Amino acid sequence: MNTIIITSIVLFLIISFNIFVYILWRKINKLEINIIEIFKKRNNQIITIYWITKNILVRHEDIFETFFILKRKDFWEDSYNIELKDKLSWYKKMHNEVNFIIKVCEKHKEVLDNPRYIYIKESILEKSSEIWNNIEIYENILKKHKLLSKISKITIIWLFIN
Repeated sequence: MNTIIITSIVLFLIISFNIFVYILWRKINKLEINIIEIFKKRNNQIITIYWITKNILVRHEDIFETFFILKRKDFWEDSYNIELKDKLSWYKKMHNEVNFIIKVCEKHKEVLDNPRYIYIKESILEKSSEIWNNIEIYENILKKHKLLSKISKITIIWLFIN
């Protein structure tokens, strides 16, 4: 009788633990989708800055060229449903390009006097902050999930062996 109770408790704990790992995996996926969506919204706002600065910046096309190349690559990667961890290198490059574009714009008084530019810039900076906070959370949760996932697999194997 005692062994049945202990076995039931252990089985319940293993099942509960595996359900927790699964729920954590689902949350990671939702966080990935959220981060990608914020990236897209932020990167789409650069197009507005492109049009605001079209007649103001010297060598305008050169300033935005790398950003649009990266944006096209991101667009094509979307058709393959690539995970966030694989997209992060592109997104970091795009982030650097966004920073470069804003720095260039900040050097022109005519751009700085434009209220639409100021609004878009603030929105971009806000989204950038949100993105990197979420990425930090994502990476921490991902590390924990990897460890818990290994433990989960071991418990399932142990369950089948016994």
